[in-house]
Amino acid sequence: MRTKQISLKEVSWRGIIKNVYVFGILAAFIILFTAFSPKFIAPAGLAFIIQNVAPLIVVALPATLLLISGHIDLSVGSILAFSGIMMAFFSRSGVPTWAAILLVLPLALGGGWANGLLVAKLKINSVVATLVTSYVLLGIAKLISGDTIPFVKGVQDDFGFIGRSKINGVPVAIFFVIAVIVVFIILQKKSALGKYSFAIGGNREASTLAGLNTGRMIWILYMIVGVSAGIGGCLLASNMGVGSALSGLGFEFDVIIAILIGGTSWAGGEGSVVRSIVGAFIISVLAFGFNMMGIPSFYQYIVKGGVLIAAVYIDKIIKEKINA
Repeated sequence: MRTKQISLKEVSWRGIIKNVYVFGILAAFIILFTAFSPKFIAPAGLAFIIQNVAPLIVVALPATLLLISGHIDLSVGSILAFSGIMMAFFSRSGVPTWAAILLVLPLALGGGWANGLLVAKLKINSVVATLVTSYVLLGIAKLISGDTIPFVKGVQDDFGFIGRSKINGVPVAIFFVIAVIVVFIILQKKSALGKYSFAIGGNREASTLAGLNTGRMIWILYMIVGVSAGIGGCLLASNMGVGSALSGLGFEFDVIIAILIGGTSWAGGEGSVVRSIVGAFIISVLAFGFNMMGIPSFYQYIVKGGVLIAAVYIDKIIKEKINA
């Protein structure tokens, strides 16, 4: 049976249609919440959205490249929580905040390295491997901090600087977001790592036969995701002002939802970090809008699920129509 080849023109049309509906969803929610209250787009509201979306964007962009390669990381929530706890632990021990962050990043890198070892070297399914890492890190995090939040007091005075502070009214977190966005757009569009991610996700066997060290590329991607989750954990802990083992609860699902809403294929080989940025903002806008309207948080999960199903179904229809 002959398989139909997808042309560059078809892929381009697919991308254009996805851009329309992803940006359309974001615009629709912004219009809806602004109609309810003009304060939604006030500087304070926008600052809140940016501060809360920062950790999600920082993690979702490298995780997008990873999913494009056909792999997933379910440990990002635990790496994020573990990193936040260690940042608070170092800070409470008298370590300057900037130094505490530098000490945390190698630990987060270790989590990504372990994932890469399990998936790329030992050939364990990425869902199983990263789930194992997630539980191990969550256990260590709880061992260090317990289920409560013990680091409310005793941290350095500048602990909240990167997560909550503003410079001339501009959240400091936005500088981290901009830097990460620039780096990963370049990585996807211009670097060999970005191109190889698409190649591996599209056809790993063919990539291997072509001489590409697919295992090495996947391992590198997992380490990048690990470091990014560490940065995200520091941003979140700084924003919350605490380190908690529970801070990453469900975070990995927000990452996955942001990526899939952005049109990245679950099967790999197709995706966009730009649309993942929009997907992350959709989640943050929903959270802020629902909180502003006084709607209980569990309704957010229902709406997120509905938006995700709609995005995946639209993507399915697009593929069927273009390939018809």
